[in-house]
Amino acid sequence: MKTRDIRWLLVLLANLLLIWLGGVANHHLSQFPLPFSRISATVYLYLAGLLVVFSGLRLDPRHGLAATVLTAFALDATLPVPFGLHVVLLGLVHATLLYGRSRFPKDEPVFATVVALFANLFLFLALSVVLVGRSPRPAEAWLRLFVDLIASQLVIALITPWFIALQREMLALARLTPETGKRTDL
Repeated sequence: MKTRDIRWLLVLLANLLLIWLGGVANHHLSQFPLPFSRISATVYLYLAGLLVVFSGLRLDPRHGLAATVLTAFALDATLPVPFGLHVVLLGLVHATLLYGRSRFPKDEPVFATVVALFANLFLFLALSVVLVGRSPRPAEAWLRLFVDLIASQLVIALITPWFIALQREMLALARLTPETGKRTDL
């Protein structure tokens, strides 16, 4: 009996969970009341840099690319961006991680956090450059984007160890090794 390799699907499901949780958080942060004030501020969390780290560092190129591309399509569907923009950007980050991952300590949560922060910084800035031209007042948009970037980076720094552990444990529950996809014994 031939078994199917579902590593990409498990990583995709974890990524979809994070996209959903990010959407819920963004919904509740959309009218965040400032303390001791009657005004409210809007904060947007962009967590795309975290979605490519595990597939880029731990999965083999074929399964990692499948998880990354399908995650990018899900991000394109939920955000007002040109279709395929996240496929290109996340694919570029994924290719960069594949190129250098033999020199990286793949199992370290601190390293995964640093990679997620740099990936998110690149993705946020690239997306901002593409989309800021649509704003009626681009100069004012950069201040808001800077605040959103700081908030996103803080959240990524806090949740990356949890998210990497979630993906690792999903593969462990399926008794699969991330790198080879071979079954492990209990």
